[in-house]
Amino acid sequence: MGQKNGKKELTMQSSKPKLLVTGASGFLGACICKIAHEQGYEVYGSVRSVSSRESIDFPWLNILVLNLSDETAVSKVLQNKDYVIHCAGVMSTTSRNEEDSRRTNIELTRIIARQSIKAGIKRFVFASSLAAGGPGAEALKARKETDPDRPVSHYGRSKLDAENMLKTFSNELSVVSLRFSTIYGPRDCNIFGFFKLISGKFVPLVGGKKTVYNSMVYVEDAARAALCALKAKVVSGSVYQITDGQVYSFSSLYDYVEDAVGKKKRGKRINLPFWIVMLKAWWLHDVLHKRGISPDQVRQMKARYWFASPEKAIKELGWRPQMDMKNGLKKTVQWYKNEGWLQ
Repeated sequence: MGQKNGKKELTMQSSKPKLLVTGASGFLGACICKIAHEQGYEVYGSVRSVSSRESIDFPWLNILVLNLSDETAVSKVLQNKDYVIHCAGVMSTTSRNEEDSRRTNIELTRIIARQSIKAGIKRFVFASSLAAGGPGAEALKARKETDPDRPVSHYGRSKLDAENMLKTFSNELSVVSLRFSTIYGPRDCNIFGFFKLISGKFVPLVGGKKTVYNSMVYVEDAARAALCALKAKVVSGSVYQITDGQVYSFSSLYDYVEDAVGKKKRGKRINLPFWIVMLKAWWLHDVLHKRGISPDQVRQMKARYWFASPEKAIKELGWRPQMDMKNGLKKTVQWYKNEGWLQ
């Protein structure tokens, strides 16, 4: 059941718009909460009972412990709220299997959407992924939202099916889905792996001699996109790609990371075939049950062209990415050093 945690009840009705952010303790969710507060929202963050609160220890945040599978609890939490940004979900790194992805990313989203209709929520923003659309067909031709969807992973299919499920509610609930590219920035654990890999003289490149291209976006830019989507006058059911508009190969990402940490000499790039990466992913994820690279992620890496255009979001949401990779990584490195992640 939803409950407040260590927050005083409001003594008078606030005139601020009330926003519920699910998955508030996550990397993106925590950043959305912070920027939403700065923009004048009264912010409520839902977390699981086992979630760490370290990243959301804000005196102004109304923390709600919520089991998203409990429709009664979800219904109560949504009462008197104006907006929902649904970030809670399973990632390709944390999903145990396809069934886990579908249960979390589709069925729990269905519960929240259904109860949002009953609560009269004005806008429901769903945190989706470029994996829902799948890769592009050509190396330097940016994928657009009008291109056919062709997800190549369990995770991607679960996100696409969640988007399509939400569209069935679009006449009753104003829905916007945001397909985020790889999000990086302070607090991120995933891109931190790049920092660990560059520490030696040799740097592994996934995919052998095949170059894999990616889109990225800084976490604060991603959070601002979600908040822009709350108020934008767009058609319910609309889908937008959220990227910084640039394209990066794994090798160029290593260059940026090496520059950000002040490494004087580039590590020698060593090509690793996919079968080796898949074997390691299987051992870590399926056998040792450790969080990190998963076989589902490797399936996505096998598709080479993850370059997506943000032009539709820029045009229709009133949003524009502000952070370039060079400065974004500088901020990230400084945070890692301040927290003792990097020496």
